[in-house]
Amino acid sequence: MAMIRNVILTLELNSFLMRAVRLLACQYQGWARCSTSIAFIFIFLTTASIGRYSHAANVLDIPDQLKTSVEAIRQGKYAQVISSATELQNQFADQPLSSLVVAEAYWGLIYCETAHITPREVWHVAQHGSSSYDKQFAESIQRALISSENMNRNGENAAVGALYKGLSHGIQARLFTFRGDRLKSATEGKKMRAELLEAVEEDSSLMPEASFGLGAYNYYADILSPMLKLVRFFLGIPAGDRSKGLEQLRTASQHSILVAVEAQYELAHIYSIQENYLIVSLAMLKELSDKYPSNALYALATAIQAGRSGQDSLGLEYASRAAETALATGGACGDRLSAIALQTEKHLNQKIKNSIGNLKK
Repeated sequence: MAMIRNVILTLELNSFLMRAVRLLACQYQGWARCSTSIAFIFIFLTTASIGRYSHAANVLDIPDQLKTSVEAIRQGKYAQVISSATELQNQFADQPLSSLVVAEAYWGLIYCETAHITPREVWHVAQHGSSSYDKQFAESIQRALISSENMNRNGENAAVGALYKGLSHGIQARLFTFRGDRLKSATEGKKMRAELLEAVEEDSSLMPEASFGLGAYNYYADILSPMLKLVRFFLGIPAGDRSKGLEQLRTASQHSILVAVEAQYELAHIYSIQENYLIVSLAMLKELSDKYPSNALYALATAIQAGRSGQDSLGLEYASRAAETALATGGACGDRLSAIALQTEKHLNQKIKNSIGNLKK
């Protein structure tokens, strides 16, 4: 039943369908034989969905240097982006994205060094309530809020300004959620939602960009415990919608210009931890790891998810990749991920040995 449940879900995930079904096939056919065996399924099922959602017009006008910095963060090169933070923020002082990029780089280090990451799980939960990067993170967010407010007051760029304000509040809400500060998280989440809805009302082409924050809000607000939902009601915080949230996150992961990768990673986390769609999560994480081979966290998450999905040999491959990549990354983040990746390798090796031993009995 679990396998059937995974397959049914993949039918909803246009850009990940081929990968997810292939992983299911590989689990039973062996990797050498499965590379093309289900290609026709992908072609048949995705043809009907082509054109379902038109791409947003590129009204964001992102400078090439900022695009490069965003890609560097996705490669796990947080320190590299931080080293050019002053230059970025001065050169693009009127562009909120410059400060958001810097905040995201600091977030990457905060997450890497303080998140609950073990050889068996990666959770969006902090093991420590503070970090040495907190001050710089907060300053970057504040600069982003100021510049996005200025942009929002400009009639021509009002929608983009609202979008960046929403993203700024969303990044803050993520940190508060990470550290278990529910009141601050709810307050920032409410602000994020309002700004993103304003952005979409002003310019509907920004929906794929806004869908990441709106989707995360809708999903997590709906799966709260009854007690927290009661608190949310008294605080006047809008209700969520789990199904709509998942659909919005899928929209962002497939169509966003700015946050597609981040939405995909969040979806992979949700499918793994909350929804128990292990194969779909693995397909998403594997794609991210292959696309961004210098990101040790993506490789480690893929390794752990492969192990949870019963694909220990694949997990071993990505754990080894994570260990090597983390060593090259260096710093406290690289050292930590490297140590965990080596432990993951050991854990998966033991699982494989145990499986072989059971077969011989």
